[in-house]
Amino acid sequence: MNSSRSRLPRRHTQRQALRSARNAAPQCDLQSLESSEALEQRIRRNNKSDSNWDTDSVSDRERDSGYSSHSNHEVEAEAEARYYDQMMDKFEEEGPTLSNPGDGTLGMMRGEKRNWQKFCETMKIDAEQALIACEAKRFKAYLIWRVRHSRVKKESTIITYWKVLSMVYARSAYRYMDEGVLYDLKNWIPSYLTRLFGLDDSEKEKACLFVDDLSVLLNCHWVRDTEVFAHERLRVQMALLLLISGCTATRPGALVGERPLLYSDIKLFLVQGEGLVPVIAMRLSLKHIKRSGGKSREKEFTFYEGADLVICPIIPFLALAFADDAFEANITTPTEIYDLVIPTRKTRMHLKWKTKWAERPIFRDVETTPTGVRMSKTKHLQYSKHRHHFIRLGRACGFEKVLQFYDLRRASGKKITEALTPEECNQIMGHRHRGTYTRYYMPGFIDRDCQAIYLGSPSRDDLVRAVGRLARDTLAPTALTDAQKLEISNDSRVLKLCRRRQRYADKIKEDLNFSTIKAAEGTEWYQRHKATQADINNLKRQLSDARLNQAIQEFHDTIDTIEINNQLQGIRPSEVLAPSTIEYELEERAIAAKLFFKSLDNLDESRVFRIRAKLIRNLIALCKRQETPHAYKMSTSRKRQCISYEDEYIKDIQKPNKILRIDDTITDSKKLPEGTALYCPFCRCDKEAGPRKRNFLFARIDGLRKHIREQHLDLRVTNEELICPFQGCSAPLAGTMHFFNHSKHQHDCMMFFKSTVTGLSRLRAALQSDEAEGDICADETASSLLHKLAICSALLESFLESI
Repeated sequence: MNSSRSRLPRRHTQRQALRSARNAAPQCDLQSLESSEALEQRIRRNNKSDSNWDTDSVSDRERDSGYSSHSNHEVEAEAEARYYDQMMDKFEEEGPTLSNPGDGTLGMMRGEKRNWQKFCETMKIDAEQALIACEAKRFKAYLIWRVRHSRVKKESTIITYWKVLSMVYARSAYRYMDEGVLYDLKNWIPSYLTRLFGLDDSEKEKACLFVDDLSVLLNCHWVRDTEVFAHERLRVQMALLLLISGCTATRPGALVGERPLLYSDIKLFLVQGEGLVPVIAMRLSLKHIKRSGGKSREKEFTFYEGADLVICPIIPFLALAFADDAFEANITTPTEIYDLVIPTRKTRMHLKWKTKWAERPIFRDVETTPTGVRMSKTKHLQYSKHRHHFIRLGRACGFEKVLQFYDLRRASGKKITEALTPEECNQIMGHRHRGTYTRYYMPGFIDRDCQAIYLGSPSRDDLVRAVGRLARDTLAPTALTDAQKLEISNDSRVLKLCRRRQRYADKIKEDLNFSTIKAAEGTEWYQRHKATQADINNLKRQLSDARLNQAIQEFHDTIDTIEINNQLQGIRPSEVLAPSTIEYELEERAIAAKLFFKSLDNLDESRVFRIRAKLIRNLIALCKRQETPHAYKMSTSRKRQCISYEDEYIKDIQKPNKILRIDDTITDSKKLPEGTALYCPFCRCDKEAGPRKRNFLFARIDGLRKHIREQHLDLRVTNEELICPFQGCSAPLAGTMHFFNHSKHQHDCMMFFKSTVTGLSRLRAALQSDEAEGDICADETASSLLHKLAICSALLESFLESI
C-alpha cells in the first residue's frame, strides 16, 4: 500500500497529460507528421502485440496504472485523421492535376498561346478571359485570323492548330473543352474555312521507300554523289542512319536531335557463329521515343553482320567506334576483334566502351576550330541537317518525290505488319492499337495482284510492286540553272528588300560615318541591316526550293512524252554499256566505293573476311578526312561576279585561281624565296584536309591574309601558344602577334592589313588627345580605355617596326 500510494502522483500526472493531448488541437506541420505507410505499420504492429497479451494480465495492469490501451488507439486515430485532413487541404490548394505532355507538345502549346494573345490584342480583349469563356464564335474568328496571317495552305494544318488550342484551353481552364464547341468547330473547318480560303484538303501521299530504293540511295551515296560534306565522317554516319531507320521503323527523333543516340545505348557482342570466324552483333536500345498513352516504352533491336556489305549496319558502326577510339579494351583494328576466341564457359563476349565515350552521342556534327573543321566530341547532329542531306541525296538519285524519313518508316512498317503479329507490330511501331497504322501509315497503293486473285491466273506481285515503286530518272535536274537563279534575283520581292538594305547601308556609311557595315555593329541601323539581310536570304531560299521543285516536276511530266516522240522518229535512247570513270579526290572514298559493290560470289569465307576487314579499315581512315569544299574548287571570277559594297579593299575582279599540285615535300627553309606560291600554311599542314585544299593557291596576298585571319586566327585567344605552321619551321610562337611578326621577318609574308594598322594608329592618337584634354568621362577613365590604349600601343610598336 505504501508503495502504491507513492506512485499515485506519477499516475495522476500521466492521466492529466493524456487528457491534455486528447482535448488540445496542436498545430501540426505536414512535414513533421509520420507518413501514412509508417503510421499504418505502427498501428498494425500495436494491434498485433495487443492480441498476444493475456487479457487477465492486461486488465490487472490497467487497473493498477490507470492507463488504457484504448486511449492510445484513439490518439493514433486522431493523428491519422489530422494527417489526411492536411493532405486534403494541400490538394485543394494545388487545384486540379494537369496533364503531362512531352517537350514537343509543350513547345507547340506555347507557340499557339502566343498567337492567341496576338489575336486578342488585335481584338482589344483579355486573352485569358476570352479563352476560358470558350465561345465558338471567337474561336472561329481566331482561325480565320490565323489563316490570313500565315502561309497555311493545308486544311490538316488548321485542324492541328485547333487541336493545340483546345489543349491550351484545358491547361488554362482545368477542364476539357465543351463537347458542343468541339462538335461545332470540327464541322465548321471543312465546310466553311476550307472553302473560304481554298485550303488543300487532300491527304499526303503515303509513299514507301523499300530496300530496292534504299540500295539505289546507298549506291549514289558512296559512288555517284558529288556533294561535299563538311567532314567525311558525316558520310559514314548518313549510311548507318539510313540502315537503322529502315530496319527499326523508328522515328528519326529517336536517333538524332536534342536527345541523340549515345554509345551507352548500344552494346556490342562477339558471338560464335556457324563458321570459324565469330560474328559481331549489336543490341540497340531506343529510349527517347515518342510516348504512347503518356509513357515512353524502351525498345531493343539486334543487328548482325550481313552478307551484302553495302546494307550491313555493323561495318559503318565499327568504323565510327574505331575512329573515336571508344573501346575500353586495347583494340585498335577490326582484325583483332575477329581473332578473339570466346571461352566455352561463355555464350558471348561483351565489347564495352570507355567511360568518357559511353555518354557521348554517336552521330555528331562538326565544329570550327583554329586548325580547321573538326568533328565535335559532344555536339550532336541536328535533325534539320540530317534531313537536308537526305532530301539532297534523293534529288541526286533522280526521285520525283521529295523524300522524307517517314517513307522509310512506312515501308518498314508494312513489311513488319505482313510478317509479325499485331501485338509485335504495335510494339515496334510504338502504337497503342492497330488502327493507328491503318489510318496514318498504310499506303493507298495496294501491292497485291487483285487481278490474279479474282481471275485465278498466276500471281504477278513483283510486277505490281514495280508499278508502285517511287518514280525516278537520273537525268532529272538537281540544281537551278544560271537563268533560273537570275530569275530569282530579279524577283520583285527580292529587289524591294535589296533596296531597303541599300538605304540602311547608305545611312551607316554616309550619316554615321562608318567605313564598313561591320564597324557599325551595336547600332540600331546595323540591326536593321542585319534583319533585312536575313529576310533576303530566307526569301531567296524559299524561292529557290519552290523553283527547283517546279523544275523537277516539269521534267518528270514531260520526259516520257519527249522520249516516246524521239523513238517514233527513230531516235533510240543511248545505252551506256560501260559506266564512265568517276574520279575521287580522297583515295579512301574511292576504295570504299570499290569494296562496297565488289562481287562476293564464289569467294570463300576467309577472302570475304579479308575484304570486310579492309573495308572497315578504309572507312576508319575516311572518318578522319575532309574533301575540299567547293569554295576552293571554284574560280575567283565565278565567286565574285558581283562585288558586295562592303568590300572596299578589293575593288577589282580577281583573276581565276588555279588549283595546282605542289609536291608533298618542300625544301626546308625558314624564309621562302621571292615569288613563292601563296598557300595557307595552316591548311597545308592539316592532315584531315583534302589535297586540293592543302595545295590551294591564292591569286593575291590580300586574299590569303583574309583567309588566315578569318579561318584560323580569329578563333584563337590572343596569347594562345602555337607552333609555326610554315613548312620546315617549327618555332614556338607566343600568340597571334608573335605569329604576325614571325611571318614578316622569317618568312617574308605580311599577314596584317596596313589599313588596320593605320586605324589603330588613329585610335591611339585620339585616345591620347582625349586623355590630354580631359574629355574622357569619369566612368570611362578607369580601366577600359586605358587598357585599349595599352593594347593599341603594344600592337603599333610591334607592327610599325615590321612594315
